[in-house]
Parts: sequence; C-alpha cells; structure tokens
Amino acid sequence: MNTTKEKITRVKEAILLADEKSSLKDIIFSDKVAFNGIRMLFSTNAAGAELQVNESTKHVFSGIFSKDRLLAYSDTIHDEMEAGQSIIAYKRRALFDTNLISRLPEYFEKKDFSSKEKVKDVLELVKTVYGGGFDYSFAMLENLREFIKDNNPNPVNKVAAAKYFDNLIRGTHKSTSNKTDTLEQYYEEAELSWLEFRASKYAWSLIDRRDLIYAVMLKTYCICWTSNIITIENALNELVDYCINKFDVLPLKELYFAWKVILGFSVGHFTPVFDEPQLKTPKSKSIKRINALSWDLFIFRFLETLLTEEKGNCFYIPSITTLDKGLLDTISGCPLKAMISFEHINQVETIFEDSHLFHQCLDSSLTVKQKNYLSDLERDIKGNIKLRHFVSLAISDSEKCLNQLL
Repeated sequence: MNTTKEKITRVKEAILLADEKSSLKDIIFSDKVAFNGIRMLFSTNAAGAELQVNESTKHVFSGIFSKDRLLAYSDTIHDEMEAGQSIIAYKRRALFDTNLISRLPEYFEKKDFSSKEKVKDVLELVKTVYGGGFDYSFAMLENLREFIKDNNPNPVNKVAAAKYFDNLIRGTHKSTSNKTDTLEQYYEEAELSWLEFRASKYAWSLIDRRDLIYAVMLKTYCICWTSNIITIENALNELVDYCINKFDVLPLKELYFAWKVILGFSVGHFTPVFDEPQLKTPKSKSIKRINALSWDLFIFRFLETLLTEEKGNCFYIPSITTLDKGLLDTISGCPLKAMISFEHINQVETIFEDSHLFHQCLDSSLTVKQKNYLSDLERDIKGNIKLRHFVSLAISDSEKCLNQLL
C-alpha cells in the first residue's frame, strides 16, 4: 500500500476502533508513528476547551462537533504537554449561512420579515461573544453563480450589507446625511470583492468540490428512485463504479452522504435532513432541493479548508448561524468526531461519529476488482480526478434521469 494512504488509514482506524472510554492520549499512543506530523481537532465530553455553542445561543448558532469539548493535537502540543504545559490559541468566528446574509440588506434597511429577531440576536452575539469576528465566504461561494448572471443586484447587496455591519462594529462607519440608501457607500467595495472572488481559481476549485457532491447525490437518488429492491451493498457498489468511471476518484465524504440516503431507502432509517417528501419520492422541485442540499453538505468540505488556515498551536473554531433549518439538520445528522490535517500532503480528513459503520458497509460492498484498482500503487492519494467537464456531463445526465421520473 502507498505509505501515505497507509498513514491516513492507520490514523482513522486508531480513532474509529478506539474504546468509548479511551482518552485521546490512549488513541495516539496506540499508533504514535501514524500520528506524527498531523494537526487535529478532536471532539469529546471528557476534557478540553468548551468551545461549542453555549446553550443560550443555540437558537441562532450551531457548533460543528458532536461533543461539548474540543482537544487540539500536534507534535508540538504533544511535546509541550509531555514537558509540562502547552498554550493553545483558539480563534472563534461566526460563519454566516446564506439565509442570514440574504436577510442583512432588509435588516439594515429596517424592513419587516419573519426572522428579523433572530438576525438581531446573531448580530448582537457577534459583537458581544465573538468579538466582532464573522465570516461570510461560504455564502459568497453559494452566490458566486448568481453574481455572474445578468442584471442580478442581490449578491452585491448582500456583501455590501456585510461590509456595512463590519464597519459598524469596528467603529469605522461614517454616516452621510445626504444618503437615503443605507448601504450605498459600500456598493463599490462589495462589487470589487465580487470581481476578485470571480477571478479566484481557488474559489472555483471549491465550486468544483461542491459540484462533485451534487453529482454523487443526483446519482444516488437516480439509483434509489429507479431500483425495485435496494440493498446497501448493491447501491454502494454501483456508486463506487460510477465514481471510478466518471471521475476516477473514490470520494469518501460524498459516499458517506450517499450512504446516509441509501440507509433510508434500504432499511427505513432516514436521517432527518433526508426525511423530506421531495427527497423520498420524485417531485417537481426534487432536483432543486437536491441542489440546495448539496450546498448544505458542502459545509463540511468548506470547514476542512479552515483547519489549515492557522498554524502551530493556533486553531480556528467556527460556529454556524442557523437561519437555514436544512443546514442545521445537516450538521446534526452528520455528527463530527474529529478533523485531521495531514499538512505534508495538503490533505484534510473528516471523521464522523458513525464513520466506522459506513466504512464497514463500503468495504463489504467492494468487489475484488474494485479493491485491486483502488489499491494500485500508481494511484495518487487523492485519485486522478478528471476534468471539470466530466463532472458537468455527469450532472447533466443525472438531471435528465431524474427529470424523466418527475
């Protein structure tokens, strides 16, 4: 086996196979060599920093980890702890969901809407609890394609409102008595931000990652809605073949989400986020809902990029606003146990609480031919992903498949 693949597998197995009573130290010492060189955030109730969302703020914020406390790990932290004490810095920011940033223009223009009080609570907590730290880049990603449409002012309005709020809390906003439009002085700055975002190769690479989720989810529903008898093994086997043939990768996180869907159709265990009429049988708005759901699922991919944002003993911990019930259901339905950065290969692995059961199901679904192909030493750790063109083709084909069912 490729040594890098083996290292990642050993780290994941040490975490997933550990006894519930095992401490993080016990887990690491079960295979110390494999953990060398990683950075990790580990969710637990036993010890660590209380960085999850406070009970009093859960009506507007959601933490991303499954347990109440967090432990950070790196080689440096380990060595410092062995010598006596380690100082770890946690940066907290509020990650605005798309629904919230969409409401900001109305809020600052003093209009009435149903979630106005929740928006007010979020903005107040950003100032008092998060020290003014907030991030709306996820919402910009979701709105990037909206920005490049003809004559659509909404993306600029949303970012202008976010910039207005940022200047308000920093004390740098300058009131202008001759302006009737509250946000007018921020339109130019917002448009410039969008132009830079549109030109960013990194932003479009994230869109590609999100579209891979959409492609796999579309195919999953094609399988579930067209099969008379659905078994976990057969459905996963078909998806693995699909991913290898279409993209030449085995996208584990995307297959994990697909597995959640398949569980509902095969054994009747529907995770709440997938337990919706539009996702259980083909309806007129099913494709639109799968598209939106894929953005919610992408939040985990996006959060992986944030783990690499800081270095050394500093870690970034986001809390997500919850005006979007679908996003809230997604986070609670995919409980996050650990997030691990393998910095030397620029790889981040997300481990969910039920990842072990998923991997058991996936392994039992693979044929010998598939296993041999995936274990080929010539394959890169991230696979050999094909051009964006092939993702677009796969999405187009699956949308046609589902449209024929509506």
